[in-house]
Amino acid sequence: MKRGWLGAGAVWAALMGIGYAEPNRAPVPLWDLAVSPFAATTGRIERVEGRVRMDGASAFAIPNRAIPDPSCFTIEMAIRFNALEEPSALCLLDQRVSDTGFALEALKWGRVGSPLTTTVNGIAYARNSFRASSNQVWRLVFAVRNGAVAVYQNNAPGPQYLLRVTPNLAPVWVGRTPLRKDRTRIADYEILSLKVYGPDLKYYLPGESADTMKNGYVGGQGWLVRLPVKTDTPLPRILYYGDSISVGYGDRFTALLKDKAACYHWCHFVGGVRSFPTAAFEAAASVAPFDIIVFNNGLHSLQWTPDKVTDEQIREVVRNMIRAFRKGAPKAKLVWAATTPHTAKGRPVTELGELNPIVLRINTLADQVVKEEKIERVDLYTLLKDRLDLAAGDQYHWSGEAYQLIAEALRKKCEELL
Repeated sequence: MKRGWLGAGAVWAALMGIGYAEPNRAPVPLWDLAVSPFAATTGRIERVEGRVRMDGASAFAIPNRAIPDPSCFTIEMAIRFNALEEPSALCLLDQRVSDTGFALEALKWGRVGSPLTTTVNGIAYARNSFRASSNQVWRLVFAVRNGAVAVYQNNAPGPQYLLRVTPNLAPVWVGRTPLRKDRTRIADYEILSLKVYGPDLKYYLPGESADTMKNGYVGGQGWLVRLPVKTDTPLPRILYYGDSISVGYGDRFTALLKDKAACYHWCHFVGGVRSFPTAAFEAAASVAPFDIIVFNNGLHSLQWTPDKVTDEQIREVVRNMIRAFRKGAPKAKLVWAATTPHTAKGRPVTELGELNPIVLRINTLADQVVKEEKIERVDLYTLLKDRLDLAAGDQYHWSGEAYQLIAEALRKKCEELL
C-alpha cells in the first residue's frame, strides 16, 4: 500500500507540476482534514468520511504547528458548493491576529465569478476571480515558496508576489465568515479535502518555476513595495514613495529611466501624527541597496489643520521619514517632492481648492526640515499651480499630461544625482 501510494503521489505530482524538496518521495501533509484533530471549532462541525459540511455559522481551526515555517508551506482545498447566493461573503482561510498573518476571502461570489482577496500582514493584495456553480468542485491552492505567495484556482495561477508572512501563533480558521448586512451568512458548501504541507512541497504548475516567476511585490507588516521587472544588467536603484499621485506618474517615471535605473514603488502615506510607523519605513527602505529615495506624504494630510496639528508635529513627521529612510537605506540620497496643489472640483478647473492653504502650510514646514537635513527637493507644487487645466477635477488628481510633467521633473533630479 505504501509503495502504491507513493507511486500515485509521484504521478499526481507530475501531472500538477509540483516540485518536491526530495524528488523521489511524495510529501506527507502536516495536517489532513480526513484524519487530523482540529485546534478548535465553532458552531456545528461534523466530519463524515473525511469531509465537512459547512452551514455558514460553523468554522474549524487548523493548529498553528501545521505551519512550522511561514515562509514555505502549501494549503490545498477542494470545495463543493451545494447552493449559491449572491451577493455573499466567504472567508476561506484566516490566520490574522491584529495585522499579522494571512487570510483568503471571497467578498462577493456566485455564478458570474467574484474577486478573491488575499490579505497578508494586513495588506490586501491579490484580486482574481473564481467561478462557481452548484455541485461544482472548486480547487484552491495557497502556496508560499521561500516567501513567494501565490494563489491557484482550478489549476489557474493568480498574481505572484514576494510577501513576508509574519510568523503568527494563531491557528488557521476555515469558514469564519462575517455576517452579511441582512444578518445571514452563506451556507451549504462542503469541504471535500484540505491538506497542509510544509517545506517538502513547493507547488508549481507545469512550466512554472522559481526562475519563471515575475515577483511583483515584496512586503511585510504595514508595507508593500512594488519591484521592477527583472533585468540582466545591474542598474542604480530608486525607490519612490507616495500616495495615488505616485501611482499616476509611476509608470511614466519608470519608462523615462529605462536602462538607467531600476525603479521600486511604495504606495503609502502617514495619516496621523501621534505615532510614526518607523519599523515599516526602515523595512521598506532596506528592500534593496537604494541609491535614491524620492518621497512625499501627499494630500492625505489635508486634515492637519492648525487647530488639530501643530507646526512642530508636522515637522516631526518629516524628520521621522528622513531618519527611517536613512537608517533603512544608509547609502541613498533623499529627494523630497513637494505636495501638489489641492484644486477646485468640477471641470474645467480654474481655481485652487479651499483646502489649498493647508498644502502651502505643510510644504512650507516640510521645506524647513528638508533644508535643515540638507535634502534635495523637487517643487511639484510650483510645477502644477499654474496648470490647473491639467487637473482631473476631483480636487486631488491630475491628467496624464500633468503626470508626465511630474515624471520628467523627478527624472531630471534623479539623473543629476546619479
